[in-house]
Amino acid sequence: MNLKMLYFNSDKYHFWKIYEAIKRYYPIGVSRDTGDFFRSYDGIKELDSIIVDNIHEEKNFNERWNLFEERLESLTKKKITGATFGQAPSFSASLLLESETMNSLSRIKELHFFVSLVGPFYTIVGEDSNTVKVEKRSFRSTNYLIVSPQLEFSDLFIQLSHEIEKQFQGFKFVPFDICTREIDGLKVAYSDENCNTIFHALFNNHIPIKTQNIIGDSYYKADDWIKDGYIDNGDRWVAYPS
Repeated sequence: MNLKMLYFNSDKYHFWKIYEAIKRYYPIGVSRDTGDFFRSYDGIKELDSIIVDNIHEEKNFNERWNLFEERLESLTKKKITGATFGQAPSFSASLLLESETMNSLSRIKELHFFVSLVGPFYTIVGEDSNTVKVEKRSFRSTNYLIVSPQLEFSDLFIQLSHEIEKQFQGFKFVPFDICTREIDGLKVAYSDENCNTIFHALFNNHIPIKTQNIIGDSYYKADDWIKDGYIDNGDRWVAYPS
């Protein structure tokens, strides 16, 4: 299996848990064009059941996510917009930091946060974007992504992380660099687009995860993945060619 991801010192980090979770639910290497075979894969059916239980069952969704969104809105004094949808395997929402509009142009700064249903994983990504209205149409473009506490995003980034880890015990932040890594043969059920990154498998396709315009530490909170009992002997992680 050709996994295009950053290989950390295997004695130190345990990011492989993420791949193991993805492999459990997704038929890696099986084309969606196979139709019934893809949909009948035990992992896909199990993940579908988890999504239905957490998202489509209104009572569960309200208790497990909506109430959390409302509490965050109260704590941060910022508008939060839910972004959980369809068959994407995550709870997600966006927190609005700033919004400025001049004529047909709007500039928006927001923090997107995602809690996976594939496993005990979450992530947060800030986005600075523009929206231009032309007649009855709107066109959106991303200026840059914030991948760790930086600039005016910093305090709320840290607060969101703290509240998510308090609400979802045992969940770990997935660093942006890991989120962007591709898995050959990965297909998701919720989109026909080429969604083959770890981010797509764990969360959704709401943000342009493959953009080159990022600010911050793309390995933020990587140390949360250090193995129990690891003793630092001075080794450092190494990026190998994909």
